[in-house]
Amino acid sequence: MEDIDVEVPKYFICPISLQIMRDPVTAITGITYDRESIEQWLLKGKSTNCPVTQQPLPTVSDLTPNHTLRRLIQAWCNENASLGVDRIPTPKPSIDKFHFLKLIKQLQHPDSKMKALKELDLLAARNERNRKYMVEAGVPKAMLSFIVNCFKEDCVSGLEEALSVLFLIRIPSAEAKLLPKQNDQIIKSLIWVLGCEFNTQVMVKSHAVSALKSIIETASSVVLE
Repeated sequence: MEDIDVEVPKYFICPISLQIMRDPVTAITGITYDRESIEQWLLKGKSTNCPVTQQPLPTVSDLTPNHTLRRLIQAWCNENASLGVDRIPTPKPSIDKFHFLKLIKQLQHPDSKMKALKELDLLAARNERNRKYMVEAGVPKAMLSFIVNCFKEDCVSGLEEALSVLFLIRIPSAEAKLLPKQNDQIIKSLIWVLGCEFNTQVMVKSHAVSALKSIIETASSVVLE
């Protein structure tokens, strides 16, 4: 798109990426950015201020989709397709914290738990925004509870996905410190995983060691004893 021989309207350009916006969203400061660019700006800690106005920006949840601008950009791209402008598809709806709360509930039902685990694994790998919402929704605790249940039932089905999710989103240190107190079977369950057999043996056990390390490093000596 950089080589197109046509002048791009300035208000189609993201102030951060300096590229045509694919999914324009407007911050509370009134400035519009491409969703991916402003979310990376906020989530990766570059700054918590609006890059243009330098005013504070609370969270990614305060970004409002600019549907009118998106349709204008799409129409302009279609009109200039013959000049080398790529068509911009309509973005998929943004996933929020409540979607992950729904998936956690589905883990309680035998008929839906595997589907929920696979979706959680897929979404965790997709982007930082999803991983942030997953932590807020309590997914780390839900994954560890699932692993404990597998240990109690001596069942490995779903462990690969659950451990992959834990590895991708990481267990927040504050939460890792409290979890063993809330469920004294967590450490024993993760050690049990290390003795199980899996198709992806090295990866699964590596993820289990990573989770075990996160918990042991933050747990008190009393809890570990």
